Amino acid sequence: MNKDYPVKFIEKIATNQVISKYRDDFNVDISSYFEGLDFVEIYECIKTKYRFFYPFYIIGDEFFYKDLSSKKINYYHERWEHKIALNYATEGENWLEIGSGNSSFLKELSKMGVVATGLEFNREEAAKPDDRKFQVINTDFFSFSSEDFKYDTIALFQVLEHIQDISLFFKHTRKLLKDEGKLIISVPNNNPYLYVFEKLHTLNLPPHHMGLWTGDSLAKVGDLFGFKMLHLRFEPLSQYELNYILNLPDSDKWSIRYFKFYLLKKVRKILPNTVFNIISYWYRSSLVKGRNLIIIFQKND
Repeated sequence: MNKDYPVKFIEKIATNQVISKYRDDFNVDISSYFEGLDFVEIYECIKTKYRFFYPFYIIGDEFFYKDLSSKKINYYHERWEHKIALNYATEGENWLEIGSGNSSFLKELSKMGVVATGLEFNREEAAKPDDRKFQVINTDFFSFSSEDFKYDTIALFQVLEHIQDISLFFKHTRKLLKDEGKLIISVPNNNPYLYVFEKLHTLNLPPHHMGLWTGDSLAKVGDLFGFKMLHLRFEPLSQYELNYILNLPDSDKWSIRYFKFYLLKKVRKILPNTVFNIISYWYRSSLVKGRNLIIIFQKND
């Protein structure tokens, strides 16, 4: 941990629970990542309220993601955030995507006349044969250097939560961006339920995720490293996702956020479906934020 950014201990989770979740849900054996470790700890940065898992060495490697992507259908796919990010693209700009996956976003950028480059950790994804009008490099972000070249925009979708050294990430990003260049980040939103209601959601645990982001904590971290927030948006919560939340077991941790869902659970039992659907739509559009967020930063001088 970095002494410049003081943290406080929040709680710990038994590693045998985490191992069982991956085995039961995806038939993936992650026991080697937790060898000799009885608990995974969660800490919170006092300055920014960013929460993260510790120790850092339990992060997934290339072999973990190769195994996971073979077991989980559509692990790489088009995202809600892609459409929003494309609104910031202009023909002739140079963009870098960190964790480009199956290159779906790079393809859209290239259609717009953007000079697009992707960094992809999974060598099989990076090496897929394709009639590409863009470049994909099989490397991790911290090993990548563009010498004196600077990018107009750097984008990463559902990647930052996998990175353990947040300080190094933002510092390296600044080196690669032009003055007033943009940094576009999407991450899971841990406000609605991922951390509050379903603490042991498998794909929100190590070795998959190392960070537990909210819109507020991400904006504060960006500001700390010299990035001005331009826009912050949350993915609308779908009816399917709302039903998923309502079917989760009741929480023993009470809060205003939980109470909103608790009331809706009770209402669902007594109202006709047509009336409930109207109320639930109002809940989704007015009272709760969705499971993902996207933030647009601009590099300060």
